[in-house]
Amino acid sequence: MGLMSEDMECCVCLQPYSRREKIPRMLHCKHTFCGLCLQAMSRLQSGLPTVCCPLCRWITCTVPSLTLSGSLWVNTEIWDQILDTQQEEEEEVEEGEWKEANRQKQTTPQYTWSPSRHCDLRLKLKNFLRRMKHNVL
Repeated sequence: MGLMSEDMECCVCLQPYSRREKIPRMLHCKHTFCGLCLQAMSRLQSGLPTVCCPLCRWITCTVPSLTLSGSLWVNTEIWDQILDTQQEEEEEVEEGEWKEANRQKQTTPQYTWSPSRHCDLRLKLKNFLRRMKHNVL
């Protein structure tokens, strides 16, 4: 069973989960949020790092000797879906970039050097400098 698109993003920051910055981590109540939001929501209570779930208010206590992310499980159902979603998005971006590059090639005139064009520019420059010289003197 596939996950709904809203299940693929943190409901606190509304950003999509990722395998690097926005890792989907589960509280003890089984609600999932990105590790960055959980870190921001964590508090010390009686020396224990805790997180109060913003959905159900269940308080998750974590092990003081571990980091918050080290204490909480990764939601593997979401984790497994991230790779598929990211690959599809990367393929779409690559395809879009390829189409854009080809469109620009078709619409952008390409400058090609030719000896006759170069000579024309040199003659125009000589005439311009000659006129400037006469106007200054």
